[in-house]
Amino acid sequence: MCKTLYIDCESGVSGDMFLGAMVDLGVPSEYLTERLSRLDLPGYALSFGTKSIGGVNASDVDVILDLPEDQSPNPYSGNYRNYRQIREMIAESTLSDQEKDLADRIFDIKANAESVVHGVPVDEVKFHEAGAVDSVVDIVGAAVCLSYFSPDRVVSRRVPTGYGHIKCACGILPVPAPAVRQIIEDTGLPSYRSDIPQEVLTPTGASIMAGIVDDFSDDPAAGECIGQGFGTGKRDTGLPPLKVTLNIN
Repeated sequence: MCKTLYIDCESGVSGDMFLGAMVDLGVPSEYLTERLSRLDLPGYALSFGTKSIGGVNASDVDVILDLPEDQSPNPYSGNYRNYRQIREMIAESTLSDQEKDLADRIFDIKANAESVVHGVPVDEVKFHEAGAVDSVVDIVGAAVCLSYFSPDRVVSRRVPTGYGHIKCACGILPVPAPAVRQIIEDTGLPSYRSDIPQEVLTPTGASIMAGIVDDFSDDPAAGECIGQGFGTGKRDTGLPPLKVTLNIN
């Protein structure tokens, strides 16, 4: 019997969208919270909610930071962890080897792309926007959720990027953002320019997809559906939520 996770990402992918979809699929919120507590990562809380998107109820997972300074707009100032510190945090945690390996794989993809974009050594890459906390929770959380179901294969549609410009810590950037473009170039992540004039694929979302997907196909996975989940992010794109389906055959 083969268990396949199929990701329908017509709406794009971000870290919180993926976590929401996996929680909606069946990862208990208490389980995700407990596994993440195994990291030495204070200063945040997880919030779980539900939103109706186009008549579909989707789960929303939000990372609530304790301190306003953790949201500093300058990516290389404030209380941030670099990639070396994050690797050590994961290695020293009591997460399972499977969870650690998945988290390391996803973080490697993101850190190498950010290294090129910012022109700094990989170990010195600092994860900005909402700070290191958000990146750690999204990426390690994705590894926890995938390990919870332990599918034999992960299959996904090609990933849309959106287009236009986005305002972020580094200023006004084109979409896809430089880090996303670098991830696509580094990993060969199958993507396309969708018709939504905003960012629908974030660097964290691109890293997760490049790190976990075995095959890309626009045809849903065959087999008997044993569960599905929907996840939403914070941006209103007018698109349906991210959908994940678990099949067996």
